[in-house]
Amino acid sequence: MPDKRKRIYYTKAQTNNGLITEGRQWMLVDGTEYTGLYHAYTTGEVFTEASFVDGVSKKLIPYKDLELLSELDVDFEKNFEYDNIKRITIYESGTPNPKFIQPTDKDRINGYMVRLFAQKVNTADVLIEINKDDIKNIGKPDGMDKNLYKTFSLRWKVTGPDDDVLDSTGNIVESGIAPTNERTVILKSEEFPALKNYLKDFTEFSF
Repeated sequence: MPDKRKRIYYTKAQTNNGLITEGRQWMLVDGTEYTGLYHAYTTGEVFTEASFVDGVSKKLIPYKDLELLSELDVDFEKNFEYDNIKRITIYESGTPNPKFIQPTDKDRINGYMVRLFAQKVNTADVLIEINKDDIKNIGKPDGMDKNLYKTFSLRWKVTGPDDDVLDSTGNIVESGIAPTNERTVILKSEEFPALKNYLKDFTEFSF
């Protein structure tokens, strides 16, 4: 069955066409990494092709870092849905402390870093950046309560040109650091609105 969009019609302001990914950013719902042209909507939907082609465009979901998922003990096979991607279940009570994260040499090589966040369920404007140790401490006495917090991750670009590089027709041939991270924040803010207030420097940590 062809992949369908949530709506029949989208305005120009709701559509971001002609984007390009070099990999490790998006994948098909079957887990196949995707490279090439794609487009995105303010609804959070992302599809292959520069613009939507009925019967041809395929739904994309954020690329999963299998090594990270393995470290966090996340079941890869059961976590394909975009709305729940990389969300970690939390078992016991505790308040996470904000962390100042720095990219590693591996992040520099990959071109991006994975940033982890916890949002308080009953207070949507409370957002805290955490690290893998906070995830690993889930279930311990100082861990976070699954009824109070939900966590998520996002891919943060750290290398490349500052701005998108366009061809003569206006299509992106190389994604820039700032616009890529801004697009990521816009999409993720559909579910976690406080994120757009927390991440305002889209070149943060860039090399």
